Amino acid sequence: MKTLAYYLLGIFSLCLLNACSDEDNPTPEPPPSKGEEAVQEIVEVLKESKPEVSQFVEILEKVDVADLTQDDLTVFAVKNTSTASRAAVLDTASIKNHIAKGSYAKEALTDGSTLTSISNETLYVTRTGNDVLINGVKIEGEAIPVGKSYVYVVPEVIEIQAAEPVIPADSVSTNDISYLWRKSMNNYLNKNWEVEAKVTTGYGGFFYEGIEELSDNYWKAAYATLSEGEKYLNQLEDSESDKNLSDTIKLERALIQAQLYGYYNTYIDGEKVCTINDLIMTCETLTDLLPGTMRDAARLLSAKALLYKEGYAEAITYSEAILNEDNYTLGGNEIIWKGYMDASGNNVDPLLLQEAYIISAIAYYNTGNQNKALELLKSIAGPVSNIENIDTTVYLNLLKGTGEIYPYYRLLTSMNISVSYPLDFGFDVNRNLSFPVPKEAMDEYPELNQNPGY
Repeated sequence: MKTLAYYLLGIFSLCLLNACSDEDNPTPEPPPSKGEEAVQEIVEVLKESKPEVSQFVEILEKVDVADLTQDDLTVFAVKNTSTASRAAVLDTASIKNHIAKGSYAKEALTDGSTLTSISNETLYVTRTGNDVLINGVKIEGEAIPVGKSYVYVVPEVIEIQAAEPVIPADSVSTNDISYLWRKSMNNYLNKNWEVEAKVTTGYGGFFYEGIEELSDNYWKAAYATLSEGEKYLNQLEDSESDKNLSDTIKLERALIQAQLYGYYNTYIDGEKVCTINDLIMTCETLTDLLPGTMRDAARLLSAKALLYKEGYAEAITYSEAILNEDNYTLGGNEIIWKGYMDASGNNVDPLLLQEAYIISAIAYYNTGNQNKALELLKSIAGPVSNIENIDTTVYLNLLKGTGEIYPYYRLLTSMNISVSYPLDFGFDVNRNLSFPVPKEAMDEYPELNQNPGY
């Protein structure tokens, strides 16, 4: 009996020691997510600079964003008013509709575009002149930059629309054309993302035995979008007030044509089978005509087109013009052309600053300046001792999701390096550096040449 008592006393003492130990060494709390850090930074800035949204800030402090993994956000902060006078309730649930995934400067909130909130609701952007509305609620004033995010003040709670507006396909309204074009372009970029993921990572179980079917589907999607763009340009012809929309469509049609050339070594414009010289002329013309960010996007397209032609000195001129701009910085604003999203609400940004670095590095290497090429590669992916030792996967992964990776398998062969081809799912370097031109297109345009190996 005494032995049992000692035994029980020992167990009790051990439990007591463990309890004390747990109190002395509590389980550490997990670090805040990127989303929590971004929201907290926004709270601090708004507390200090925007007392007119203090009610919004009080709720924002309480919102649970522990599972939010991104720190580039667009927040629509609602101005103070009495609760009774609000048309809709603002609480820790509805406030999530005021936080959109992705960081959008005011000029990026283009008419007809959509944002996705962290609650996965769709926010519709409409724009008339300088007025920008989110689901019909007008933004007041300019953007407030906070870290990687932007904050806008709005006068009332943003309510979620049940469905996107239905717009007749033959509409000639500028707002309608903007909406329809963005929808077409968004669908195309999502298709291009899917194609890139398949041919570079084997996404969805893709194997290169199925390249003909993949190529046929991509070709149709690309030319359907180009046709839509041409129709809208005709509707906007001679309208100075719609020049920004016309310029956007021209640039994005050139982007599609450049991607087509990257896949096929040719493309069709109207009834003409185009060469690399046609692509260079198109992109360089846009560089001369377009302003601001559109000009930079055209410069990047021009630089890449010149790489295809081995016009390395000119490619350096265009890419360096971007690198020397104050508008873009590594770790800061790295996006040259953006404004689209995939079905999951992730940004689809087809033109990135990192690509200008890669283009410059390839061009400098081929003009004999390996030191400059190394310097550029180090800037975007850290130390590398010499060109021969670089892991091309590291650099190509910087462009993941842009739809721009695949042509670099071909462009990198100009350098004395080992290229990381996607061999695990049937890539054949003697055949798959280009896509097969669809048979239907070959029949329609006899001047087209099939790519080697098909």
